Amino acid sequence: MNVNIPITNITFLMQKSISLYTYESLYAEILPNVTLICFILGFIGFIGNIFTFLQPNLRWNNCCIYMLCSSIVDIIHLTINIFPNYVKKNDALGLPWNMSFSLCKMNYFLYSFLPQLSINLLLLSIIDRYACTCALTSWTHRLNQLKMVPRLILMMICISGIFSIYSPILGNNEPALCGYHEQNIYGILNVFFNGILQPIVILIFVLLTYRNIRQSRQRVGGMVKPGVNRFRNQFIVMIITQVLITAIFSLQWMIIQTYVLFNIGLGKSNDNLLLLAFLFALSNKIYPFNNVKSFYFSILTSKSYRQTFIKGLKKIFSRQRLY
Repeated sequence: MNVNIPITNITFLMQKSISLYTYESLYAEILPNVTLICFILGFIGFIGNIFTFLQPNLRWNNCCIYMLCSSIVDIIHLTINIFPNYVKKNDALGLPWNMSFSLCKMNYFLYSFLPQLSINLLLLSIIDRYACTCALTSWTHRLNQLKMVPRLILMMICISGIFSIYSPILGNNEPALCGYHEQNIYGILNVFFNGILQPIVILIFVLLTYRNIRQSRQRVGGMVKPGVNRFRNQFIVMIITQVLITAIFSLQWMIIQTYVLFNIGLGKSNDNLLLLAFLFALSNKIYPFNNVKSFYFSILTSKSYRQTFIKGLKKIFSRQRLY
């Protein structure tokens, strides 16, 4: 028996299948490759940072110590939380977070704690640069003392841990659904701590540092001698660039996450739901580039960092020639 199907219905079905097929191909082919690229760039950047920050002229600089610790936390986060998402399609690979209740809760905690700690350590570097620009008589200037480094790092570990407690408490209690279908309050707190609070604090210290630099130049009549505080100023530019890029990544993630969070349940059409799902997944894949950028922007923005890196490479090649 022949059945006549209206042309409009056929067109609608074709458009629907094309939209679904496009989304599935993007989600299955493009997004996993973004994760792989993120991990590869992050690993290369980690090696570059370790190599550069451990050079004799940088290893005892407070700012470099904070950035080195941040880079170590970055590679731990990429290895434990990000890269397993790429290999999860293979049943034999990946971390067993969904095998028990305790492992699932640990996954929620680490997924929140490590990115927060990384950005908080980067925040310490801009606080250190801010302290450099304060008056010698100011109590803030004491933060530049080397003995304060382990104390401030320990303080940031505690703060990051406290701000991450909500994650295992409000995360999914079913190990089989670990990482999926969380409560709305979980998403709201996640956006607040990672997408609003940290960028605001970062921008505050950037503005305070900029204000101190302007005031110091005004006190000397706008005359800056060549070579004076050149090393300090280059690192100030490098750190400000780092934290501003961090704020931009965090803010784009916050905007998309908030939009999806408040629009996913409003009875949208299938195409709109697919678009929301794709934007949500894409923002989660782009956000880990916060943990990748350090080495590359340091090379681009700091002549001292670049010269130290090149000088270290030359030492290695010269030793190899001797042998």
